[in-house]
Amino acid sequence: MRDALGPLFSDEDFTVGEFEEMYADLGRPGLSPALLVMVTVLQFLHNLSDRDAAVAVADRISWKYALGLELEYTGFDASVLCEFRARLVEGDRADALLTLMLERLKAAGLVRSGGRQRTDSTHVLACVRTLNRIECLGEALRVALEEIARTSPGLIVPLLGPGWDERYGRKVETARLLRRKNASAARLAEQIGADGQSLIAVIDADPDAGWTNDLPQVRILRELWDQHFEATTTGKLRYRDTKELPPSAERVRSPHDPEARYSTKGRPGADAVEWTGSKAHLTESCDEDLPNLVTDVHTTRATEPDVAATTPIQDKLIGRDLKPGEHLLDSGYPSGPNIGAALERDITLIAPVTVQTGRGARSGTFTPKDFHVDWQTGVTRCPAGATSISMRPKKNGLIRVAFARADCRPCPIRAQCTTSAPHLGRSLEIHPEPIHTARTRMQAEQDSPEWRETYRARAGIEGTVSQAVRGPGLRRSRYQGLAKTHLQNVLTGIAINIRRLGAHYDTTTRTDRRPTRIHALCTQHGITTAA
Repeated sequence: MRDALGPLFSDEDFTVGEFEEMYADLGRPGLSPALLVMVTVLQFLHNLSDRDAAVAVADRISWKYALGLELEYTGFDASVLCEFRARLVEGDRADALLTLMLERLKAAGLVRSGGRQRTDSTHVLACVRTLNRIECLGEALRVALEEIARTSPGLIVPLLGPGWDERYGRKVETARLLRRKNASAARLAEQIGADGQSLIAVIDADPDAGWTNDLPQVRILRELWDQHFEATTTGKLRYRDTKELPPSAERVRSPHDPEARYSTKGRPGADAVEWTGSKAHLTESCDEDLPNLVTDVHTTRATEPDVAATTPIQDKLIGRDLKPGEHLLDSGYPSGPNIGAALERDITLIAPVTVQTGRGARSGTFTPKDFHVDWQTGVTRCPAGATSISMRPKKNGLIRVAFARADCRPCPIRAQCTTSAPHLGRSLEIHPEPIHTARTRMQAEQDSPEWRETYRARAGIEGTVSQAVRGPGLRRSRYQGLAKTHLQNVLTGIAINIRRLGAHYDTTTRTDRRPTRIHALCTQHGITTAA
Protein backbone atom coordinates (compact mmCIF):
# COMPACT_ATOMS: atom_id res chain seq x y z
CA MET A 1 0.00 0.00 0.00
CA ARG A 2 2.82 2.39 0.81
CA ASP A 3 4.56 1.59 -2.48
CA ALA A 4 1.34 2.34 -4.40
CA LEU A 5 -0.02 5.37 -2.53
CA GLY A 6 2.89 6.74 -0.54
CA PRO A 7 2.35 8.08 3.01
CA LEU A 8 -1.33 8.58 3.87
CA PHE A 9 -0.58 11.25 6.50
CA SER A 10 1.97 14.05 6.78
CA ASP A 11 3.01 16.26 9.69
CA GLU A 12 1.47 19.27 7.95
CA ASP A 13 -1.97 17.64 8.20
CA PHE A 14 -1.84 18.04 11.99
CA THR A 15 -1.41 21.81 11.91
CA VAL A 16 -4.72 22.80 10.26
CA GLY A 17 -8.43 22.21 10.68
CA GLU A 18 -9.50 20.09 13.62
CA PHE A 19 -5.84 19.36 14.43
CA GLU A 20 -4.72 23.00 14.49
CA GLU A 21 -4.26 23.22 18.29
CA MET A 22 -3.22 19.63 18.81
CA TYR A 23 0.36 20.63 19.68
CA ALA A 24 1.62 23.69 21.53
CA ASP A 25 3.96 26.14 19.80
CA LEU A 26 6.30 26.28 22.79
CA GLY A 27 8.40 23.60 24.43
CA ARG A 28 10.38 20.69 23.15
CA PRO A 29 9.31 19.39 19.70
CA GLY A 30 7.23 16.23 19.84
CA LEU A 31 7.51 13.09 17.78
CA SER A 32 6.11 13.14 14.27
CA PRO A 33 2.28 12.93 14.49
CA ALA A 34 2.17 11.29 11.05
CA LEU A 35 4.44 8.56 12.39
CA LEU A 36 2.45 8.14 15.60
CA VAL A 37 -0.91 7.89 13.85
CA MET A 38 0.37 5.12 11.56
CA VAL A 39 1.91 3.30 14.51
CA THR A 40 -1.43 3.56 16.32
CA VAL A 41 -3.28 2.20 13.28
CA LEU A 42 -0.84 -0.72 12.98
CA GLN A 43 -1.26 -1.30 16.70
CA PHE A 44 -5.02 -1.73 16.27
CA LEU A 45 -4.53 -3.73 13.07
CA HIS A 46 -2.60 -6.36 15.04
CA ASN A 47 -4.47 -5.79 18.34
CA LEU A 48 -1.32 -4.97 20.32
CA SER A 49 -0.81 -3.19 23.62
CA ASP A 50 1.09 0.11 23.76
CA ARG A 51 4.23 -1.62 24.97
CA ASP A 52 4.08 -4.32 22.28
CA ALA A 53 3.48 -1.69 19.58
CA ALA A 54 6.50 0.32 20.73
CA VAL A 55 8.62 -2.84 20.64
CA ALA A 56 7.33 -3.68 17.15
CA VAL A 57 8.42 -0.25 15.86
CA ALA A 58 11.94 -0.90 17.11
CA ASP A 59 12.19 -4.60 16.14
CA ARG A 60 10.04 -5.41 13.09
CA ILE A 61 11.55 -4.67 9.71
CA SER A 62 8.11 -4.81 8.06
CA TRP A 63 6.85 -2.03 10.37
CA LYS A 64 9.92 0.11 9.67
CA TYR A 65 9.41 -0.32 5.93
CA ALA A 66 5.72 0.57 6.16
CA LEU A 67 6.52 3.60 8.34
CA GLY A 68 9.44 4.78 6.20
CA LEU A 69 11.99 4.45 9.03
CA GLU A 70 15.67 3.64 8.91
CA LEU A 71 16.74 0.21 10.11
CA GLU A 72 18.77 1.87 12.88
CA TYR A 73 15.68 3.58 14.37
CA THR A 74 15.48 2.61 18.05
CA GLY A 75 11.84 3.55 18.66
CA PHE A 76 10.24 5.53 21.49
CA ASP A 77 8.74 5.03 24.92
CA ALA A 78 5.34 3.31 24.98
CA SER A 79 3.76 6.13 27.02
CA VAL A 80 3.94 8.37 23.92
CA LEU A 81 1.06 6.42 22.33
CA CYS A 82 -1.25 7.05 25.29
CA GLU A 83 -0.47 10.79 25.22
CA PHE A 84 -1.06 10.89 21.46
CA ARG A 85 -4.49 9.24 21.80
CA ALA A 86 -5.38 11.76 24.51
CA ARG A 87 -4.85 14.50 21.91
CA LEU A 88 -6.83 12.66 19.23
CA VAL A 89 -9.84 12.07 21.48
CA GLU A 90 -10.56 15.79 21.87
CA GLY A 91 -13.33 17.32 19.80
CA ASP A 92 -14.01 15.71 16.43
CA ARG A 93 -10.42 14.77 15.70
CA ALA A 94 -11.20 11.05 15.43
CA ASP A 95 -13.71 11.64 12.61
CA ALA A 96 -11.36 14.20 11.04
CA LEU A 97 -8.63 11.55 10.95
CA LEU A 98 -10.85 9.19 8.95
CA THR A 99 -11.88 12.08 6.70
CA LEU A 100 -8.22 12.87 6.05
CA MET A 101 -7.54 9.28 4.99
CA LEU A 102 -10.62 9.18 2.74
CA GLU A 103 -9.51 12.37 0.99
CA ARG A 104 -6.27 10.62 0.02
CA LEU A 105 -8.18 7.55 -1.14
CA LYS A 106 -10.70 9.67 -3.05
CA ALA A 107 -7.84 11.43 -4.88
CA ALA A 108 -6.45 7.99 -5.79
CA GLY A 109 -9.83 6.94 -7.22
CA LEU A 110 -10.45 4.23 -4.63
CA VAL A 111 -13.70 5.69 -3.23
CA ARG A 112 -16.24 7.95 -4.89
CA SER A 113 -19.47 9.80 -4.35
CA GLY A 114 -22.72 8.51 -5.79
CA GLY A 115 -21.84 4.85 -5.46
CA ARG A 116 -23.29 2.08 -3.34
CA GLN A 117 -22.62 1.86 0.40
CA ARG A 118 -23.87 -0.36 3.22
CA THR A 119 -24.16 -0.02 6.99
CA ASP A 120 -24.56 -2.32 9.97
CA SER A 121 -24.00 -2.13 13.72
CA THR A 122 -22.57 -4.34 16.43
CA HIS A 123 -22.45 -4.18 20.21
CA VAL A 124 -19.30 -3.06 22.04
CA LEU A 125 -18.63 -4.17 25.61
CA ALA A 126 -17.54 -1.43 27.99
CA CYS A 127 -14.17 -1.64 29.73
CA VAL A 128 -15.78 -2.17 33.14
CA ARG A 129 -16.64 -5.03 35.43
CA THR A 130 -20.26 -6.19 35.33
CA LEU A 131 -21.88 -4.94 38.55
CA ASN A 132 -25.20 -5.65 40.18
CA ARG A 133 -27.14 -2.81 41.82
CA ILE A 134 -25.51 -3.13 45.25
CA GLU A 135 -22.00 -3.39 43.80
CA CYS A 136 -22.60 -0.36 41.60
CA LEU A 137 -23.68 1.73 44.61
CA GLY A 138 -20.83 0.47 46.78
CA GLU A 139 -18.24 1.12 44.07
CA ALA A 140 -19.60 4.64 43.52
CA LEU A 141 -19.18 5.40 47.23
CA ARG A 142 -15.76 3.77 47.38
CA VAL A 143 -14.28 5.71 44.43
CA ALA A 144 -15.75 8.97 45.79
CA LEU A 145 -14.14 8.30 49.19
CA GLU A 146 -10.83 7.45 47.52
CA GLU A 147 -10.80 10.66 45.48
CA ILE A 148 -11.65 12.88 48.46
CA ALA A 149 -9.14 11.09 50.69
CA ARG A 150 -6.44 11.75 48.11
CA THR A 151 -6.40 15.48 48.89
CA SER A 152 -8.56 15.99 51.98
CA PRO A 153 -8.48 12.96 54.30
CA GLY A 154 -9.66 15.06 57.23
CA LEU A 155 -13.12 15.23 55.63
CA ILE A 156 -13.40 11.43 55.65
CA VAL A 157 -12.00 10.53 59.10
CA PRO A 158 -15.12 11.54 61.13
CA LEU A 159 -17.23 9.19 59.00
CA LEU A 160 -15.10 6.10 59.49
CA GLY A 161 -16.60 3.46 61.73
CA PRO A 162 -16.76 -0.32 62.22
CA GLY A 163 -17.34 -2.09 58.92
CA TRP A 164 -16.17 0.75 56.64
CA ASP A 165 -12.83 -0.93 55.95
CA GLU A 166 -14.55 -4.20 55.09
CA ARG A 167 -17.06 -2.54 52.80
CA TYR A 168 -14.92 0.12 51.10
CA GLY A 169 -11.32 -0.88 51.82
CA ARG A 170 -11.16 -2.66 48.46
CA LYS A 171 -13.40 -3.21 45.47
CA VAL A 172 -16.98 -3.96 46.45
CA GLU A 173 -18.12 -7.53 45.82
CA THR A 174 -21.40 -8.86 47.17
CA ALA A 175 -19.96 -12.40 47.11
CA ARG A 176 -17.46 -11.28 49.73
CA LEU A 177 -19.73 -9.04 51.79
CA LEU A 178 -22.65 -11.47 51.94
CA ARG A 179 -20.78 -14.66 52.75
CA ARG A 180 -21.31 -14.17 56.48
CA LYS A 181 -24.05 -16.16 58.18
CA ASN A 182 -27.47 -14.46 58.11
CA ALA A 183 -26.17 -11.75 55.75
CA SER A 184 -28.95 -9.86 53.98
CA ALA A 185 -28.62 -8.13 50.60
CA ALA A 186 -31.39 -5.70 51.54
CA ARG A 187 -29.62 -4.68 54.76
CA LEU A 188 -26.32 -4.29 52.90
CA ALA A 189 -27.99 -1.99 50.36
CA GLU A 190 -29.56 0.06 53.17
CA GLN A 191 -26.20 0.29 54.96
CA ILE A 192 -24.43 1.49 51.81
CA GLY A 193 -27.23 3.99 51.26
CA ALA A 194 -26.88 5.33 54.81
CA ASP A 195 -23.07 5.60 54.44
CA GLY A 196 -23.44 7.52 51.18
CA GLN A 197 -26.06 9.79 52.71
CA SER A 198 -23.64 10.56 55.56
CA LEU A 199 -20.92 11.57 53.10
CA ILE A 200 -23.30 13.78 51.12
CA ALA A 201 -24.55 15.39 54.34
CA VAL A 202 -20.97 16.19 55.46
CA ILE A 203 -20.21 17.76 52.07
CA ASP A 204 -23.39 19.87 52.14
CA ALA A 205 -22.83 21.00 55.75
CA ASP A 206 -19.20 22.09 55.35
CA PRO A 207 -18.80 25.33 53.35
CA ASP A 208 -15.13 24.51 52.74
CA ALA A 209 -16.05 21.14 51.15
CA GLY A 210 -17.95 22.62 48.24
CA TRP A 211 -15.04 21.86 45.91
CA THR A 212 -15.83 18.15 46.17
CA ASN A 213 -19.06 18.67 44.23
CA ASP A 214 -16.91 19.39 41.17
CA LEU A 215 -15.38 15.92 41.34
CA PRO A 216 -16.93 13.58 38.74
CA GLN A 217 -16.96 10.78 41.33
CA VAL A 218 -19.14 12.85 43.69
CA ARG A 219 -21.49 13.87 40.88
CA ILE A 220 -21.97 10.22 39.93
CA LEU A 221 -22.53 9.35 43.60
CA ARG A 222 -25.33 11.90 43.88
CA GLU A 223 -26.90 10.73 40.62
CA LEU A 224 -26.90 7.10 41.69
CA TRP A 225 -28.38 7.91 45.12
CA ASP A 226 -31.17 9.86 43.40
CA GLN A 227 -31.86 6.90 41.10
CA HIS A 228 -31.75 4.07 43.66
CA PHE A 229 -32.95 5.66 46.93
CA GLU A 230 -35.95 7.66 48.07
CA ALA A 231 -36.01 9.85 51.19
CA THR A 232 -38.79 8.96 53.63
CA THR A 233 -40.58 11.24 56.09
CA THR A 234 -38.33 9.95 58.88
CA GLY A 235 -35.19 11.09 57.06
CA LYS A 236 -33.99 7.58 56.22
CA LEU A 237 -33.46 6.28 52.71
CA ARG A 238 -35.68 3.65 51.14
CA TYR A 239 -34.07 1.30 48.64
CA ARG A 240 -36.22 1.49 45.49
CA ASP A 241 -37.68 -1.58 43.84
CA THR A 242 -36.42 -2.46 40.39
CA LYS A 243 -39.65 -1.37 38.73
CA GLU A 244 -39.22 2.12 40.26
CA LEU A 245 -35.84 2.72 38.64
CA PRO A 246 -35.37 5.06 35.66
CA PRO A 247 -35.27 3.63 32.11
CA SER A 248 -32.12 1.81 31.08
CA ALA A 249 -31.12 4.73 28.83
CA GLU A 250 -30.79 6.96 31.93
CA ARG A 251 -29.36 4.51 34.47
CA VAL A 252 -25.68 4.56 35.37
CA ARG A 253 -24.37 1.00 35.26
CA SER A 254 -20.85 1.62 36.55
CA PRO A 255 -19.24 4.58 38.33
CA HIS A 256 -16.06 3.89 36.36
CA ASP A 257 -17.82 4.53 33.01
CA PRO A 258 -21.01 6.54 33.54
CA GLU A 259 -21.73 6.57 29.77
CA ALA A 260 -21.96 2.77 29.50
CA ARG A 261 -25.54 1.53 29.22
CA TYR A 262 -27.20 -1.87 29.51
CA SER A 263 -29.08 -3.05 26.45
CA THR A 264 -30.37 -6.17 24.71
CA LYS A 265 -31.05 -7.14 21.11
CA GLY A 266 -32.67 -10.11 19.48
CA ARG A 267 -35.66 -12.08 20.57
CA PRO A 268 -35.87 -13.07 24.24
CA GLY A 269 -34.37 -16.46 24.84
CA ALA A 270 -31.16 -18.23 23.97
CA ASP A 271 -30.50 -15.98 20.93
CA ALA A 272 -30.81 -12.69 22.83
CA VAL A 273 -27.65 -10.63 23.36
CA GLU A 274 -27.23 -8.66 26.59
CA TRP A 275 -24.36 -6.25 27.16
CA THR A 276 -23.25 -3.11 28.94
CA GLY A 277 -21.42 -0.64 26.74
CA SER A 278 -22.13 1.05 23.41
CA LYS A 279 -22.83 0.43 19.72
CA ALA A 280 -20.58 0.81 16.69
CA HIS A 281 -22.02 1.44 13.21
CA LEU A 282 -19.69 0.64 10.31
CA THR A 283 -20.35 1.96 6.79
CA GLU A 284 -18.35 0.83 3.77
CA SER A 285 -18.35 1.30 0.01
CA CYS A 286 -19.42 -1.72 -2.03
CA ASP A 287 -18.95 -0.79 -5.68
CA GLU A 288 -18.03 -3.81 -7.79
CA ASP A 289 -15.08 -2.13 -9.53
CA LEU A 290 -13.44 -0.74 -6.37
CA PRO A 291 -12.17 -2.20 -3.07
CA ASN A 292 -14.63 -2.19 -0.18
CA LEU A 293 -13.38 0.52 2.20
CA VAL A 294 -14.80 1.86 5.46
CA THR A 295 -16.23 5.34 4.85
CA ASP A 296 -17.76 6.09 8.26
CA VAL A 297 -17.68 4.91 11.85
CA HIS A 298 -20.53 6.02 14.11
CA THR A 299 -20.61 5.32 17.86
CA THR A 300 -23.73 5.59 20.02
CA ARG A 301 -24.94 4.51 23.43
CA ALA A 302 -26.10 0.92 23.66
CA THR A 303 -29.72 1.94 24.20
CA GLU A 304 -29.92 4.14 21.10
CA PRO A 305 -31.79 2.29 18.31
CA ASP A 306 -30.28 1.88 14.86
CA VAL A 307 -32.99 4.05 13.34
CA ALA A 308 -31.54 7.10 15.12
CA ALA A 309 -28.17 6.67 13.36
CA THR A 310 -29.36 6.59 9.73
CA THR A 311 -29.53 10.32 8.99
CA PRO A 312 -26.41 11.31 11.04
CA ILE A 313 -24.37 8.73 9.12
CA GLN A 314 -25.61 10.08 5.79
CA ASP A 315 -24.85 13.65 6.87
CA LYS A 316 -21.26 12.70 7.69
CA LEU A 317 -20.87 10.96 4.33
CA ILE A 318 -22.19 14.07 2.57
CA GLY A 319 -19.73 16.20 4.56
CA ARG A 320 -16.90 14.02 3.21
CA ASP A 321 -18.23 14.39 -0.35
CA LEU A 322 -18.99 10.66 -0.35
CA LYS A 323 -22.78 10.80 -0.56
CA PRO A 324 -24.05 7.34 -1.52
CA GLY A 325 -26.37 6.93 -4.47
CA GLU A 326 -27.72 3.75 -2.88
CA HIS A 327 -27.57 3.04 0.85
CA LEU A 328 -28.12 -0.61 1.83
CA LEU A 329 -29.42 -1.17 5.38
CA ASP A 330 -31.21 -3.78 7.43
CA SER A 331 -34.76 -3.36 8.72
CA GLY A 332 -33.64 -1.57 11.89
CA TYR A 333 -32.52 1.60 10.10
CA PRO A 334 -35.41 2.93 7.96
CA SER A 335 -38.33 4.95 9.33
CA GLY A 336 -40.71 7.57 8.01
CA PRO A 337 -38.49 10.54 8.94
CA ASN A 338 -35.37 8.74 7.65
CA ILE A 339 -37.03 7.98 4.33
CA GLY A 340 -38.01 11.65 4.03
CA ALA A 341 -34.48 12.79 4.93
CA ALA A 342 -33.00 10.43 2.34
CA LEU A 343 -35.36 11.83 -0.31
CA GLU A 344 -34.20 15.35 0.48
CA ARG A 345 -30.58 14.24 0.16
CA ASP A 346 -31.23 12.35 -3.10
CA ILE A 347 -30.17 9.03 -1.52
CA THR A 348 -31.95 5.80 -2.40
CA LEU A 349 -32.58 3.69 0.69
CA ILE A 350 -32.54 -0.04 -0.02
CA ALA A 351 -33.84 -1.72 3.11
CA PRO A 352 -36.73 -3.96 4.13
CA VAL A 353 -39.69 -1.83 5.18
CA THR A 354 -42.17 -3.29 7.62
CA VAL A 355 -45.32 -3.98 5.66
CA GLN A 356 -47.75 -4.02 8.54
CA THR A 357 -47.50 -1.65 11.48
CA GLY A 358 -49.83 -0.18 14.09
CA ARG A 359 -52.90 -1.54 15.78
CA GLY A 360 -54.27 -2.95 12.53
CA ALA A 361 -51.23 -5.19 12.13
CA ARG A 362 -51.60 -6.58 15.65
CA SER A 363 -55.31 -7.36 15.18
CA GLY A 364 -54.96 -8.65 11.61
CA THR A 365 -57.10 -5.92 10.06
CA PHE A 366 -56.45 -3.59 7.12
CA THR A 367 -53.37 -1.35 7.41
CA PRO A 368 -52.55 1.94 5.60
CA LYS A 369 -51.04 0.05 2.67
CA ASP A 370 -54.51 -1.33 1.86
CA PHE A 371 -55.95 2.18 1.36
CA HIS A 372 -55.57 4.22 -1.85
CA VAL A 373 -54.68 7.89 -1.30
CA ASP A 374 -55.41 10.48 -3.97
CA TRP A 375 -53.17 13.38 -2.99
CA GLN A 376 -54.52 15.65 -5.72
CA THR A 377 -58.08 15.60 -4.40
CA GLY A 378 -57.19 14.93 -0.76
CA VAL A 379 -59.39 11.82 -0.60
CA THR A 380 -58.56 8.30 0.61
CA ARG A 381 -60.47 5.27 -0.64
CA CYS A 382 -60.86 2.21 1.60
CA PRO A 383 -60.82 -1.44 0.38
CA ALA A 384 -64.65 -1.44 0.31
CA GLY A 385 -64.76 1.63 -1.96
CA ALA A 386 -65.86 4.26 0.58
CA THR A 387 -64.11 7.65 0.55
CA SER A 388 -62.76 9.58 3.53
CA ILE A 389 -64.51 12.59 4.97
CA SER A 390 -61.33 14.35 6.16
CA MET A 391 -57.52 14.32 5.92
CA ARG A 392 -56.05 16.60 8.56
CA PRO A 393 -52.39 17.07 9.60
CA LYS A 394 -51.49 16.37 13.24
CA LYS A 395 -48.91 17.99 15.50
CA ASN A 396 -46.61 14.98 15.23
CA GLY A 397 -46.33 15.49 11.45
CA LEU A 398 -48.65 12.62 10.46
CA ILE A 399 -51.98 12.95 8.64
CA ARG A 400 -55.17 11.63 10.21
CA VAL A 401 -57.65 10.12 7.77
CA ALA A 402 -61.26 9.66 8.99
CA PHE A 403 -64.19 7.80 7.43
CA ALA A 404 -67.90 8.41 8.01
CA ARG A 405 -69.76 6.25 10.51
CA ALA A 406 -72.60 5.92 8.01
CA ASP A 407 -70.22 4.13 5.63
CA CYS A 408 -68.43 2.02 8.22
CA ARG A 409 -71.33 0.68 10.32
CA PRO A 410 -73.14 -1.25 7.53
CA CYS A 411 -69.91 -2.20 5.73
CA PRO A 412 -69.89 -5.98 4.93
CA ILE A 413 -66.12 -6.25 5.53
CA ARG A 414 -66.03 -4.14 8.70
CA ALA A 415 -64.59 -7.05 10.73
CA GLN A 416 -61.59 -7.09 8.38
CA CYS A 417 -61.10 -3.32 8.72
CA THR A 418 -61.45 -2.34 12.39
CA THR A 419 -62.08 -3.76 15.85
CA SER A 420 -63.33 -0.47 17.31
CA ALA A 421 -66.82 0.01 18.77
CA PRO A 422 -69.68 -0.49 16.26
CA HIS A 423 -70.77 3.15 16.44
CA LEU A 424 -67.34 4.46 15.41
CA GLY A 425 -65.95 4.89 11.91
CA ARG A 426 -62.49 3.83 10.76
CA SER A 427 -59.58 6.22 11.11
CA LEU A 428 -55.89 5.83 10.31
CA GLU A 429 -52.68 7.84 10.35
CA ILE A 430 -50.35 8.10 7.36
CA HIS A 431 -47.16 9.99 6.53
CA PRO A 432 -47.18 13.10 4.28
CA GLU A 433 -47.22 12.52 0.53
CA PRO A 434 -43.46 12.17 -0.27
CA ILE A 435 -42.80 9.77 2.60
CA HIS A 436 -46.02 7.79 2.12
CA THR A 437 -45.36 7.43 -1.61
CA ALA A 438 -41.74 6.38 -1.08
CA ARG A 439 -42.66 3.94 1.67
CA THR A 440 -45.39 2.37 -0.46
CA ARG A 441 -42.99 2.07 -3.39
CA MET A 442 -40.33 0.44 -1.20
CA GLN A 443 -42.87 -2.05 0.11
CA ALA A 444 -43.88 -2.99 -3.42
CA GLU A 445 -40.31 -3.25 -4.71
CA GLN A 446 -39.01 -5.49 -1.94
CA ASP A 447 -41.11 -8.38 -3.28
CA SER A 448 -39.43 -8.31 -6.71
CA PRO A 449 -36.48 -10.56 -7.74
CA GLU A 450 -34.53 -7.50 -8.90
CA TRP A 451 -34.73 -5.91 -5.44
CA ARG A 452 -33.64 -9.12 -3.76
CA GLU A 453 -30.66 -9.40 -6.10
CA THR A 454 -29.61 -5.83 -5.30
CA TYR A 455 -30.15 -6.30 -1.57
CA ARG A 456 -27.89 -9.36 -1.51
CA ALA A 457 -24.91 -6.98 -1.50
CA ARG A 458 -25.85 -5.81 2.00
CA ALA A 459 -24.71 -9.13 3.48
CA GLY A 460 -21.09 -8.15 2.82
CA ILE A 461 -21.11 -5.71 5.74
CA GLU A 462 -21.47 -8.69 8.06
CA GLY A 463 -18.03 -9.83 6.93
CA THR A 464 -16.62 -6.37 7.66
CA VAL A 465 -18.03 -6.47 11.19
CA SER A 466 -16.57 -9.95 11.62
CA GLN A 467 -13.17 -8.75 10.40
CA ALA A 468 -13.25 -5.85 12.86
CA VAL A 469 -14.18 -8.17 15.72
CA ARG A 470 -11.79 -11.05 15.01
CA GLY A 471 -8.73 -8.90 14.27
CA PRO A 472 -8.64 -5.50 16.00
CA GLY A 473 -11.12 -6.61 18.69
CA LEU A 474 -13.85 -4.07 17.99
CA ARG A 475 -16.41 -5.71 20.27
CA ARG A 476 -14.43 -5.09 23.47
CA SER A 477 -13.54 -1.50 24.31
CA ARG A 478 -10.04 -0.86 25.61
CA TYR A 479 -10.95 2.44 27.21
CA GLN A 480 -13.66 4.00 29.38
CA GLY A 481 -15.95 6.71 28.07
CA LEU A 482 -17.84 7.07 24.80
CA ALA A 483 -15.29 9.47 23.26
CA LYS A 484 -12.36 7.10 23.76
CA THR A 485 -14.43 4.14 22.58
CA HIS A 486 -15.30 6.08 19.43
CA LEU A 487 -11.61 6.78 18.81
CA GLN A 488 -10.90 3.05 19.10
CA ASN A 489 -13.72 2.29 16.65
CA VAL A 490 -12.42 4.85 14.13
CA LEU A 491 -8.86 3.53 14.37
CA THR A 492 -10.26 0.04 13.84
CA GLY A 493 -12.00 1.25 10.67
CA ILE A 494 -8.77 2.81 9.40
CA ALA A 495 -6.92 -0.43 10.21
CA ILE A 496 -9.43 -2.41 8.14
CA ASN A 497 -8.83 -0.02 5.23
CA ILE A 498 -5.08 -0.55 5.55
CA ARG A 499 -5.55 -4.31 5.43
CA ARG A 500 -7.83 -4.14 2.39
CA LEU A 501 -5.64 -1.70 0.52
CA GLY A 502 -2.72 -4.05 1.07
CA ALA A 503 -4.73 -6.92 -0.41
CA HIS A 504 -5.89 -4.69 -3.29
CA TYR A 505 -2.33 -3.82 -4.34
CA ASP A 506 -0.85 -7.26 -3.63
CA THR A 507 -0.08 -8.80 -7.02
CA THR A 508 1.63 -11.91 -5.64
CA THR A 509 0.40 -15.05 -7.38
CA ARG A 510 -0.60 -17.65 -4.86
CA THR A 511 -0.30 -21.34 -5.68
CA ASP A 512 -3.30 -23.59 -5.32
CA ARG A 513 -3.64 -25.56 -2.11
CA ARG A 514 -2.21 -29.07 -2.34
CA PRO A 515 -5.08 -31.51 -2.86
CA THR A 516 -5.83 -34.32 -0.42
CA ARG A 517 -5.16 -37.92 -1.48
CA ILE A 518 -8.88 -38.68 -1.71
CA HIS A 519 -9.43 -35.66 -3.95
CA ALA A 520 -6.51 -36.72 -6.16
CA LEU A 521 -7.94 -40.26 -6.52
CA CYS A 522 -11.41 -38.93 -7.35
CA THR A 523 -9.91 -36.63 -9.97
CA GLN A 524 -7.81 -39.45 -11.41
CA HIS A 525 -10.86 -41.68 -11.87
CA GLY A 526 -13.13 -38.92 -13.13
CA ILE A 527 -15.63 -38.98 -10.28
CA THR A 528 -15.22 -35.46 -8.96
CA THR A 529 -18.30 -33.36 -8.28
CA ALA A 530 -18.71 -30.32 -10.49
CA ALA A 531 -18.19 -27.07 -8.57
